[in-house]
Amino acid sequence: MSKEIVYWTTKDGEKISIDDMDINHLRNCLKMFVRKMEKVQAEIKAEKLKAKPKFQIHGDIAQDMIDQGYLNEYLDDLGYDDNF
Repeated sequence: MSKEIVYWTTKDGEKISIDDMDINHLRNCLKMFVRKMEKVQAEIKAEKLKAKPKFQIHGDIAQDMIDQGYLNEYLDDLGYDDNF
């Protein structure tokens, strides 16, 4: 079975065979890879949050119903039984 050679390119452009890297270099490369993946995942999550449409209320009746719901919830928290 032939062994595929894979190269790591350093920041100064040097190509190193991954098989020839010492354990500390491999650890550092893995850590860098994980950090970059976390950054990409955070950017993707931020883009998804931006893409979600925001909830909008249209009209006075809808706004009054929302306000009444908040008032009733507030009164319930205070211990009042009667809703307005």
